[in-house]
Amino acid sequence: MNELFFEHNCVASMRLEMVDFKYNLTLTMSSSEDPETESVSAVFHDVSALNLSGFGGGLTQFMDLIVTRIDDGLDRIRYELRDIEDEKISFYFFTFTVRDHNVVVNETGHPFRRECSPDRGV
Repeated sequence: MNELFFEHNCVASMRLEMVDFKYNLTLTMSSSEDPETESVSAVFHDVSALNLSGFGGGLTQFMDLIVTRIDDGLDRIRYELRDIEDEKISFYFFTFTVRDHNVVVNETGHPFRRECSPDRGV
């Protein structure tokens, strides 16, 4: 997933919704200012400690998003996403799904559909 976010750094959309008293964040990133061009969408499930800074006022880019696995035994927290360059976004989450064109990858890096190699994890 880190590789996909490196190639797609323009925020096309963000949506936060509550499902079963847990927040899911859908983040769609494109490779240019035109969201209709190549884009990738990730749904982060059970989001907590969401921080946004310097967002909006024109095109927002997350230049260096990194997802890391957290093995601290915390309940409902398995990963952290952060913008390590500008610190514009950070949050914790439990699971995720990534959609890259016709490819859907779950948190273990395994595809739900065609055209994805199993080594495409975090």
